[in-house]
Amino acid sequence: MFISTQPTAAKLWGDEKKMTFFRMMKMDFRRMFLSGKFYFAMAGTMFVTLLNISQEAAHAWNDTSLWYLVKSSHGLGAFFGVFSVLAVLPFALSYWEDRRNHYLCFVETRAGKTTYCWSHLCVTFLGAFLCIFLGMTAAYSLLLLKMPMLRASDAESLLYEIEMGDGKRNFLILSRTFPQMYFIASIAADAARYAFLAVTVFAASEKIKNLFVLASLPILLEYVSQILADSLGLPRWMRWYTFNGTSIDTLSDFLEISGYFLILSFLIGVVFWLLIRRRELDG
Repeated sequence: MFISTQPTAAKLWGDEKKMTFFRMMKMDFRRMFLSGKFYFAMAGTMFVTLLNISQEAAHAWNDTSLWYLVKSSHGLGAFFGVFSVLAVLPFALSYWEDRRNHYLCFVETRAGKTTYCWSHLCVTFLGAFLCIFLGMTAAYSLLLLKMPMLRASDAESLLYEIEMGDGKRNFLILSRTFPQMYFIASIAADAARYAFLAVTVFAASEKIKNLFVLASLPILLEYVSQILADSLGLPRWMRWYTFNGTSIDTLSDFLEISGYFLILSFLIGVVFWLLIRRRELDG
């Protein structure tokens, strides 16, 4: 019996779609890295991180550690809005800009709406993640030149918690081989949070055309989410605004939080894709 080894039309079509998707992503990443907005946002993130931590460091600069400052300064307050704008403006507004400049019609005609949708969503998430991650990493690296990573008293308090049986036995900061993993995990968790907000604003830009509303949407979203969660008595896993780098002590904490925001971002992406499809069907 003769079995054909030639690729089927469906396989060829699938391979072509994959190649188109990756070409689109490559083009989107190139636009991002060639844009001054990316580097401005990264520098702004570093500056705001230093400003946020300096409020706590000013009281005990000579008797503190980076671990303590990171743990105690996550109540961002007004800085949440600044970080949100830094994450949103360079990346989440790309769809809004493409529609305004009529670039969207050109790209959708060549690559297709689905390819454009998911490529831009991926680049929006990764771009915002990189911006926040690199900016905060640079800030923490500068602080390490002036202070220890962990004081002996900090380590003693953590060991005391372990002895008291709080359920945690593998604090990242107490690692003998790579304690820096704590800061990487903490920064990455915060970066994933702001990347989720960037994706949310990106999706909302399909319906919202006002630039001011889009830029302020993360703050409005947090405020409304808090009111709804408190009014309805929602469980913690539905309160996204409570998850950030300060929640991380162990590797499992990091995996849970980063996975949480990845799933939320994917669901937002599906909603955006459905909105694009509906606009296509409505003509």
